[in-house]
Amino acid sequence: MSIDRSIGALALLAALAVSASAQQPPAPPAAPAPPAKPAFTVEVVTTEAVHAVVLPMKGSYMQHPDAFGRLGTYLSGRGVTPSGPPFGRYFSDPSVGEENLVWEIGFPVPAGATVEAPFEIRDLPAAPHAVHVHRGPMEELGPAWGSLIEWVMSNGYQPVLPATQVFKGDFMTSSEVEMRIAVQK
Repeated sequence: MSIDRSIGALALLAALAVSASAQQPPAPPAAPAPPAKPAFTVEVVTTEAVHAVVLPMKGSYMQHPDAFGRLGTYLSGRGVTPSGPPFGRYFSDPSVGEENLVWEIGFPVPAGATVEAPFEIRDLPAAPHAVHVHRGPMEELGPAWGSLIEWVMSNGYQPVLPATQVFKGDFMTSSEVEMRIAVQK
């Protein structure tokens, strides 16, 4: 085949390709984008006063299951039925290191409940709190706390320790954790 015929054949093939693509039906639309994460919502509310039995803790947060087991067994053995969901209160900045973390877990209980060491009674006053309800994996709580603190600061509040988590359902598998931090203007 001569060079002129080769160029002519290439031009014809190119023209056919353009013509064929013009006759093709339009490409299907791109797959829809995954649903957007819901906006990070925070409300400032005054929480109710709580009468609670707590178990003070020090060290790793990985102790939560054992601590709640101890407290639940203690309350059950005394015939005390919790009057609300379990909670954790966290007094330390995580930068102190895992071995130095100070925290407690607890259950609201009816007035008049008594305890023996190491368990303690706490009367938690009603107070304004910034509250975010976390729905999702427990592994995402750390970043959610960062977002909550950022919201508090950018909205003119000062956070007041301790931070609190109220666990809805089984706290280790719960898809809902109410994150609270007391605030003041």
